[in-house]
Amino acid sequence: MTKENFFTPLGNTKPYFKAAFEGFAGTGKTYTAALVAIGLHKKIGSKKPVAIFDTERASKFLLPLFKENKIEAVVKESRSMADLKEAMRLCREEGLSDILFIDSISHIWEGFLEAYKKKVNRTTLQFQDWGQIKPTWKTEFSDHFVNDLYHIIMTGRAGYEYENEINPDTNRREIYKSGIKMKVEGETAYEPDILVLMGRYEEILTKEKKVWREATVIKDRSTLLDGKTFRNPKYDDFAPAIDAIISDGITRPSLAERDSAELFHTEENKHKWVREKEKWLEEIENYLVTVFGAGVGGKKEKIEAIYAVFGTRAWAAVKEKNPTELEMGYHAIVKHVESIIKSKKEENKQVKP
Repeated sequence: MTKENFFTPLGNTKPYFKAAFEGFAGTGKTYTAALVAIGLHKKIGSKKPVAIFDTERASKFLLPLFKENKIEAVVKESRSMADLKEAMRLCREEGLSDILFIDSISHIWEGFLEAYKKKVNRTTLQFQDWGQIKPTWKTEFSDHFVNDLYHIIMTGRAGYEYENEINPDTNRREIYKSGIKMKVEGETAYEPDILVLMGRYEEILTKEKKVWREATVIKDRSTLLDGKTFRNPKYDDFAPAIDAIISDGITRPSLAERDSAELFHTEENKHKWVREKEKWLEEIENYLVTVFGAGVGGKKEKIEAIYAVFGTRAWAAVKEKNPTELEMGYHAIVKHVESIIKSKKEENKQVKP
């Protein structure tokens, strides 16, 4: 790895639209998401069908919409995470579709939790269960949602967030609604490029009752639509952000990421480190004994060899070195001693008549 290939020029390496529409029942999230899927299909000129993963067996109501726009759609009716995983694989590896429409991810999440409880033979979840549930969800769904090279549009049921505080009038702790969140694993709602909150509104005090839907953009990575609200939203309302997200895509060679696990030192790593250290200390000692002997006579030569390489005559100081230093020191001592032996042989030759 060099500075020339570690960093690369900035560019759009993921020109794929990932969006989520959340809302309570009847807010029009499925219909709006379908309009966006159809508009996106036309925008990219796809020749493949839109793949619908239907958890409510309600996709039949979208049939007139797809027929009207002359776009083919295929459907899988299921609430199984295992089935969704396969649907994503088919889009990712076999090119089934350029657009996957998941309606809704909330049912997948609920089914995922029920499947886990069935697996561990319990009716309730315990605190330690989340240590397995969340990483598995991330591996099986979230990572693919973010990284797969096709477009994904999903819907999700909305639910209220609750907090509590002490009421100054009654001096009692009371629970209140603090916001709205998607009914899914906590981090999932933050992973799309665009997150839209759908709402249903009506006027009943007028001559004719009026009903409409509104879409409020809660999050938009392109920043073009962030915070905007659209009445009876259509594809064109979201088009500026979609264009920004999918335009000017580039490809670049993928370099394998370094394994961060190497940064953690486990007990096994510690034992290995100690064994390596002991090994090289023994190698140094045994080599010096082999050359200079185990008696007092060669003690001076051994100490001088150690000093020449490590800069200390104290064996205790040598033992504080790390395995890498000791390995390098061993080879340096061998080289140093061999040079001394060679010099003595040459001196003896010169002394002889």
